Amino acid sequence: MAAAAALGAAVIPGATPVAMVGIDHHVAGVDLLARACGQARELPAIRALSGGVVAVSTCHRRELYLEGVAPAGLSMLAERWLGAEAAGWAVVRRGYEAVVHLLRVGAGLESVVLGEDQILGQLRSAYREACAGSLAGPVLHRLFHAAFRTGKRVRSETELGSGGRSLAGTAVNLIERRLGGLDCAAVLVLGAGEMATVAAGRLRDRGAGRIVISSRTLARAEALAAAVGGDAVPWEWREQAVAAADAVVSAVSSPNPVISAAALGALATGRRRVVVDLGLPRNVEGLRELPAGVELIDLDGLRAHLASSAARRADAVAAAEAIVAEEANVFAAWLASRAAGDVHSRLCCRRGAVG
Repeated sequence: MAAAAALGAAVIPGATPVAMVGIDHHVAGVDLLARACGQARELPAIRALSGGVVAVSTCHRRELYLEGVAPAGLSMLAERWLGAEAAGWAVVRRGYEAVVHLLRVGAGLESVVLGEDQILGQLRSAYREACAGSLAGPVLHRLFHAAFRTGKRVRSETELGSGGRSLAGTAVNLIERRLGGLDCAAVLVLGAGEMATVAAGRLRDRGAGRIVISSRTLARAEALAAAVGGDAVPWEWREQAVAAADAVVSAVSSPNPVISAAALGALATGRRRVVVDLGLPRNVEGLRELPAGVELIDLDGLRAHLASSAARRADAVAAAEAIVAEEANVFAAWLASRAAGDVHSRLCCRRGAVG
């Protein structure tokens, strides 16, 4: 407890050693998260006002991790990075609370899909970008490595991450249940990035009847199609491919919808179809009334579906939380010893000056 309390002490006078400010799926829906894009161009200026910064930006969170920032300055930095609208929803965590939160994120405990296996890679990417820009300070270097270690331990020592859980994989599972099987289904995957690749791989493993890939770069679509035994179609044909598919998984990074309301509205009625939109912002343009038999599920819909199954994973969650607590206390002890060393150095300098 003494080590944890040390996280509330200032390494820089008047400043908080570790803080987090941002929004995630617990406080913001898809539309607000999309508008809170996270201004990367602001990060060097934020670094100049702090002892270090790492920005984590995923489909479900926009978070800044900071060191050496006075508590009064956190809201200002949030607005600078997120914009005024999203900053009004921002959650601020300081000291031990911020440390525990990042470790929980790395463990998959804060993900929409409990124990998801993509978040660790996303944290590593955020950390590498901060290192490349000389943005992270010494405390954040140590903290992010603690988060990586926590995530690895949770996945190897508990059942929380069993089965390679991911949002894209959950989308495929949901499509399989809605269609009553995949063996006769034609499924269109829009995109060829990480999430689309996970979805296509899961479709292959589940024995989907036909997998069709469409991406803005045809060569990438063809490469992914070859890897999963599917077919590729040019991007400009994507809406015709939607009309021919039993299900669609859209995972495209785009500021505008890539499937129009007109394309959805033109789908033939009386046939079961499932469209899962994993995009942020939304990939599928909204339609007030869908044709009979067509179901559109966005990220908010997936979250609602997943919430109902979270309680069944209580034992694995408890084991993961124990690992988080252990690693948080290890980090707190390190920070306490670092702070004590700083105090000792300052005292020695003062004695030398007096002498």
